[in-house]
Amino acid sequence: MNVFIQQLINQKINSLTIPELIKQADKNNISLTNQQAEQVVSILKTEKIDVGNAAQVERLIHKLQTETDSHVANTIEQLLKQYSHLLP
Repeated sequence: MNVFIQQLINQKINSLTIPELIKQADKNNISLTNQQAEQVVSILKTEKIDVGNAAQVERLIHKLQTETDSHVANTIEQLLKQYSHLLP
């Protein structure tokens, strides 16, 4: 994978705001409330994310499942999958 693209994706995810997350979800026809987006962004901000690190992504999805709900975790997993073709 192109390291430059991976860095761009990491930068975007690590600087994600609540309005940006809601907009991205809407763009993908995924229902996400403001409260759910707040929870997700709060969890994502707990560590610097590297989308190339599959173990970290799985750990974050699991954390979303335990600290939010399965709908929110599945929603974020769907949003991340749109970049999966760029990952190793």
